[in-house]
Amino acid sequence: MWLAGRQCPDFRIINRFRSQRMKDVLETIFTAVLQLADENYISLEHYFVDGTKIEANANRYTFRMG
Repeated sequence: MWLAGRQCPDFRIINRFRSQRMKDVLETIFTAVLQLADENYISLEHYFVDGTKIEANANRYTFRMG
């Protein structure tokens, strides 16, 4: 809200800002954060992705178990 001057932009405006003005900057920042984390906190030698699907009441008609 501070960045937007207490306005409430919708997702289209945020996406347009991110894709047009921040594309190169975000890639640089993401790369720097990964390098910092790899050097000091984590090892990217082994990593795992959890693809577990859990049924939720709010989504019970679009996902079926079994």
